[in-house]
Amino acid sequence: MPGTAQGRLLFFLSHSMKDGPAVQLLREHLDALSIDLYLAEHDPQPGVNIANKIIAAIERSDAVVVLLTEAGAAAPFVQQEIGAARQAGKLIVPIVQEGVDTRTLAMLEGLERIDVDFARPSEALSRVTSSLEPLIYRQAEAMRPAQPQASAAASVQIPLPVLVGLGLLALALLLALANK
Repeated sequence: MPGTAQGRLLFFLSHSMKDGPAVQLLREHLDALSIDLYLAEHDPQPGVNIANKIIAAIERSDAVVVLLTEAGAAAPFVQQEIGAARQAGKLIVPIVQEGVDTRTLAMLEGLERIDVDFARPSEALSRVTSSLEPLIYRQAEAMRPAQPQASAAASVQIPLPVLVGLGLLALALLLALANK
């Protein structure tokens, strides 16, 4: 798993620039909890081809989370980032706002997605958290160094910062979008 140099999870967030306030809040909370969120707009590289920069970031990521709001569904870059993630063989996690026309799913069609209603933040938070928990677990396991097993009965626990980060990510996103 790619992760970052410090062993932190790295998620590429595909989103519309119109969802900026929610995305920024999300980034700040995740950073504090050792989960990096890559945003192309926060990685200026003058003279570098934007498409190449985005493709490289997707390839370095552990997963691609797609925030599909009405604005996200209408954004060409979001659809292109989804295509690049598929080409790179990345796990794609679509978070789809209720009311988004399912005909706009394009390359997300057929993927299991997290449908949320941002008007009901508590319910949406619960759905996002329960849906992403297995992903966080798998990513954290893949990043752990191999250790000899004491016994087959040994249990593996999800690191608390990862779980808290996931919850805050979902809450920040939901609250920011609900306040639009």
